Amino acid sequence: MKKNEYDFSVPTRQSYIAIVMILFKTVNVVVRQIFPAILVILVGGSKNKGQYIIWALVVGSVISMMYSIINFFRTHFIIQNNEIILHTGVFTRKKISVPFERIQTINFEQNILHQFFSVLRIKLDTAGSEKNEFEFHAIEADKAYALRELIMAEKQNIVSKTKESNTLIEAASDATGPYQMIMSISPTQLLKVGLTENHIKSGGLILLFFFWIYQNLQEVGVDVDEYSDEIPEWEVGFYVVLALVTFFLVVSVLISLVRTLISHYDLKLLRSATGFKIESGLFTKKEVSALDHKIQHISWSDNLLKRWMGFKDLALNQASSNEVNAKSNIKIPGCSVQHIRQVTETLFGQKDFENNITLQSIDKRYFLRFAVMTFLLLSLVCTGLIIAGQYDKIIVAVLLYLYFCGTRYMNYKKLQFGTNDDMIYIRGGVFGDKAEVMPMFKIQSVEMHQSPYQTRNQLASITLYTASGKLRIPYIHQNTCIELMDLLLYKSESDKRKWM
Repeated sequence: MKKNEYDFSVPTRQSYIAIVMILFKTVNVVVRQIFPAILVILVGGSKNKGQYIIWALVVGSVISMMYSIINFFRTHFIIQNNEIILHTGVFTRKKISVPFERIQTINFEQNILHQFFSVLRIKLDTAGSEKNEFEFHAIEADKAYALRELIMAEKQNIVSKTKESNTLIEAASDATGPYQMIMSISPTQLLKVGLTENHIKSGGLILLFFFWIYQNLQEVGVDVDEYSDEIPEWEVGFYVVLALVTFFLVVSVLISLVRTLISHYDLKLLRSATGFKIESGLFTKKEVSALDHKIQHISWSDNLLKRWMGFKDLALNQASSNEVNAKSNIKIPGCSVQHIRQVTETLFGQKDFENNITLQSIDKRYFLRFAVMTFLLLSLVCTGLIIAGQYDKIIVAVLLYLYFCGTRYMNYKKLQFGTNDDMIYIRGGVFGDKAEVMPMFKIQSVEMHQSPYQTRNQLASITLYTASGKLRIPYIHQNTCIELMDLLLYKSESDKRKWM
């Protein structure tokens, strides 16, 4: 596509399809807000009260929709002097200017409406901002790609003119291709990924849903407890409990499968000369860039089911502000060991850290102190239960103690760390395995922690702060901690490569 096909030096609005997006979003919000009022009418029988609530929500939503539509016609952007400038606002006009050199990545999204009208949602991520600096709800697909090509081409020219190092010149590219396919997920593989996801999290969503209904009914004046008295009593036996548990597990697994299918359908991990690109999504197709210079550290993990099926989850942790840090980290499920080695070799020039780094274990008092402290807590709890005469609950407290001590012991046995000339490697996990690896020059700061107990026993914990989060190594010998701090600070301060 020719870069001059579109003239961005004149004011440019979003596609008029953005108005459809506004209407769709408003209807979606209204339906979600009206749902509790409908429950009031159906459960509480308070028809008048429910109607008042519905009308209030509808009027408020219509006002918000009208404001958004007016703002659409008063919003445009323009490109001047290597800056993208946004003019927006209804009652108060606002002008936002972002120089090209601050733009890190330009990502696209397409939900079903976007795909039907051949438009894209475009997000511009800038260094140091607390959120996406620009987000356009709907721009014609060809125009969006032309805008990205123009910005990234000019950005590279700017960096080239400053005569910086080759690393900076490469970092100016948005990984626009050509691409090499690293991996893709087939429907069968995606099904396996869904079956091995965290079903406890999915079960928690079920509980939160019912709690949300309960809270909303209480807030609008429906006494749920009063209606619960009308539910006929029934005997809770072994088979009833078994049926409820089975139902809960089946629904949790189904939720995990649906969430995985929607988020990771047709997932592709692609590689260009300067970074990665991830494409995925069923109803909303996302295209996210992860540039090499922005990736601070990577991690991969599994659980018992994932290990049995032979794959892991890979995470590319990118530099961002704390507020959007979680959204900037990219999770790639269903990776084999070969895929992970290909990524680490591309990023760091190394692929097998287990055999190339001498690993050190943490001190055994990491487990022993926890076991003693929780035993004292267990003793207090059991004493209280005995005084209260609730002897049947003591076995539950003991089982919980054994579970927490068991998981702590497994975590202690797996926690190890090591370094080579360039990298720090940390491994751990409980039921599964987890590994984190990071170039030492990307460490922002290092902090040593010592509790009174650790001080008496010449132990310490160390925390490594990066632009993508923090890593922690607990309960190592004090001298080892000081040596590791000196090494990390020397590597980060003496290395001339840019961490961003």
